[in-house]
Amino acid sequence: MTTPVQEPQGMSTEREEPDWLIRQRQNSKELWGERLVLPEWQDEQDFRAKNGWQGRDLIHDVDSPVRITEYYVRYGNGQGLPKLSHHHNQQEGAESTVTETTATDGGLCRGGVGTQLTGIVQFTPRAESHRGYCHGGSMCSVLDDVIGWCGFVVTGQFLPWSGFTVQINTSLQKPIAVGTTLLVRARVTDIERRKVSIAAEIVAPAIASRIIDNYDDRIGDREGKEQQEDETIFASGTGLVVLNKGVLPAFATTGSFHKWPSSVAMT
Repeated sequence: MTTPVQEPQGMSTEREEPDWLIRQRQNSKELWGERLVLPEWQDEQDFRAKNGWQGRDLIHDVDSPVRITEYYVRYGNGQGLPKLSHHHNQQEGAESTVTETTATDGGLCRGGVGTQLTGIVQFTPRAESHRGYCHGGSMCSVLDDVIGWCGFVVTGQFLPWSGFTVQINTSLQKPIAVGTTLLVRARVTDIERRKVSIAAEIVAPAIASRIIDNYDDRIGDREGKEQQEDETIFASGTGLVVLNKGVLPAFATTGSFHKWPSSVAMT
């Protein structure tokens, strides 16, 4: 059973939501967290035109060849973010001291290291490169997008355009067939002053493994049938986001803060 998705005018191919997505949507808050809502995603053309943009969003536009339709955030517990241990009126000449935040400290008590963003991404036939498969650049663009937006929620608040991505490194691990709907995830792994390190991946959840198996045969990979209960990773990457000045209280001048263990999987 599938649920048709409304296509924008001019699209010749109808997309449908896969069964696994329909089921996971029913528990979206438990699985993925709070849904992010942004006016430019809801009424993109009108909002962007009135607020200084000159074009349409590469990834979130309804006509995008590869489109992230929505994002959900599960905030961390504030690790890696600064707190003010004491604060006095700056006009009186007193100084504020910034110290490291832990899970039990006060201050910025959510966000930080461990904050995770999950998106639903549709790869349409217009992203095609090799026959039947999407262009690798579309996969890189999706990773770039999720890394950037994950940086915008690191403070524990949704602050669009509060920083900029300065570096991404990607690994394309498995081709994506046109017409496929997948998940994209990103997690904050480290914070050093204004620099936010983020890991990301494009995946099919375990319950979607039968979809993967349909085109494993086409590329000569028979192992998929033996691993149908495992999550399938199509691409992964890391990135660095630099927050704008003033987004966070000034950091202390020493070192980086908490790091998320590299062995912890995104869930």
